[in-house]
Amino acid sequence: MAINPQSFFNFAAQNYPLLHDIFRRSGGMNDAELSELIRRHRIGLESPAALIEKLINLKIIEPLPDATASYEMTRTVAVLFRFLLQEQRLTSTAVIQAYLDELEQEQADLDHAMCDDKHTLIERALDEITETMERIRQDSRANREAIINEVMTVKSNREKRTVSERFEVILYLWNHYIEPLKDLIDVRKTMDASLDSLDRLLKHGAEQFLLDGALYREFSRCSVRLVRLRRDITADFHESMHEVEPLYVSLKQDSTLAKGVAQALERIGKEGIKSLNLPAALAIPSGWLREGLFDNTDIEAFLHNVRGYQPQEPPVINLGTEGPSPRFIPPDELIDTLRKSLPVGDVLQWLLDLYEGYPFPELLRAYGRIFGSDAFKTGFSREEKSYRLPGMTVFARPLAVEAIP
Repeated sequence: MAINPQSFFNFAAQNYPLLHDIFRRSGGMNDAELSELIRRHRIGLESPAALIEKLINLKIIEPLPDATASYEMTRTVAVLFRFLLQEQRLTSTAVIQAYLDELEQEQADLDHAMCDDKHTLIERALDEITETMERIRQDSRANREAIINEVMTVKSNREKRTVSERFEVILYLWNHYIEPLKDLIDVRKTMDASLDSLDRLLKHGAEQFLLDGALYREFSRCSVRLVRLRRDITADFHESMHEVEPLYVSLKQDSTLAKGVAQALERIGKEGIKSLNLPAALAIPSGWLREGLFDNTDIEAFLHNVRGYQPQEPPVINLGTEGPSPRFIPPDELIDTLRKSLPVGDVLQWLLDLYEGYPFPELLRAYGRIFGSDAFKTGFSREEKSYRLPGMTVFARPLAVEAIP
């Protein structure tokens, strides 16, 4: 039975504390516990039994499958609460890969519908592609939020976990979410090729149905969503990496040190400190351990001599000529210059020619601004090209940009 949205949100607004407590009971609750929660938060004169029935009818709670007279919050409402409270759960890359497989099937359906010139099937295929892309994007964003929340929990360490326990949490995130996603979005892997193929199909559809205003708009909107999907997935990955990597490196070092200390202490407890053979391990010459040390009289005399010392200003070293100041490409100037040069078939070569002599990191920043800009339509060529630069050779697929119609 369909739920009246207005009734649902009115009930949720009036009973938010109750719904929040039900959400926090992730393991479910029996009938007595739920009735007690209702009595604690009840606003009107409705009985607990009547409110339980209303919670079930609005699909806010449902019976537990393995218990009698016990309830839990439905998954749909729990997902909404996690979104509102910024407590998203992690989605594995296997789920995202399944979305990509589904996207390829929908792409094939769209291709067949375009060949048969069946407008209804084309619209349906575009709707399904849009829905799948948005699910991928939302799961990617939820993963980023969940990873950041996990990192903040590890940093705050309110549960007083050991270094090894915290490192296990970060290692799990690294191995199960960061590394697989890095492999998934690699420009040489299947995801990039699949999205490139979809991009070409959408552009072909926009050209094929140029005179059909409704279909042309749908193809254009779908293309823009695809650009946003690629940009957001990349941004989410880099943001997650930015949060996890420093903590991963730091905790890995601390965990290794802690394990070494624990092993050393255990050995000392069993065999004594001589079992570590520290002079040999630290390369300390036997019998010379006290040679070269100062006695208290020498130290006192030295401190007496330096008392009252006033340091002098260090001499200025004249280097002759000033070094070149760093060169920066203003973003607004970059976009305006590119807009006047459209279309551009190879953005990186265009940057190398136009800004010759600029440091390569600055050219890469400019390249990233162009790729992430919403002012152009972008697409990568299928063939890889090499770019020779001073001291290095860069291999990349040329990025072409043109104006958005």
